[in-house]
Formats: sequence, C-alpha cells, structure tokens
Amino acid sequence: MEPEEAKPGCLMPVGWAIAAGIVACGGGGAVGFAGAGSESAGVSAAYMAAGPIGFALAGAMGAGVVHFASRNASVRAGVPVGCGCLGGVALFALTFVFFAAIFPAL
Repeated sequence: MEPEEAKPGCLMPVGWAIAAGIVACGGGGAVGFAGAGSESAGVSAAYMAAGPIGFALAGAMGAGVVHFASRNASVRAGVPVGCGCLGGVALFALTFVFFAAIFPAL
C-alpha cells in the first residue's frame, strides 16, 4: 500500500477571502464616507482604495483557483500574491479611466 498524500489545508484561500472581505468593505466604506463630504474627496479616496481592493479581491480569487489546481507549496503561496498585484494595478487603471474619461461626461 502506498502512503496517502496529504491534502492541502484551506487556510490560504479562507484567509485571503476574509482579508478580501475586510478590505473591500473598509475601502468601500471609506470612499462612501469621503464622498459624502465632497465629490473631489470621494474621487481621491477611490484612487487610494482601488489598489488595495483589487489586490485583495484578485488574490482571493487566485488563492481559490490554485487551491484546487496545484499541490506545490511555493506555487500556492506565490500565485495569490502575483494575481493580487495584477488585480491591484488593473483596478487602479480602471478607476483612473472611469474618473478621467467617463465621469466628466456624465
């Protein structure tokens, strides 16, 4: 009989999901709170919150996907961070495009 392979734990995807929820709710609340005072403060807060929110959400998605796709520990640790970095940059870029091109036309 061959020894049974150890199944990977769910700590990484669950941790990323909890962190993503906290960051998304906190960032969204901060943007709403700042935007209630003035429109320019809301835009500035959205610029500041876009990167961390994108990092957390994309990292959580990457951690969820790689949890089922790979057994290698270094891949399981690196993919969420890499996805998070790309997601943070992408969400910041989308926020910038929205506020620079679309929002003034509304």
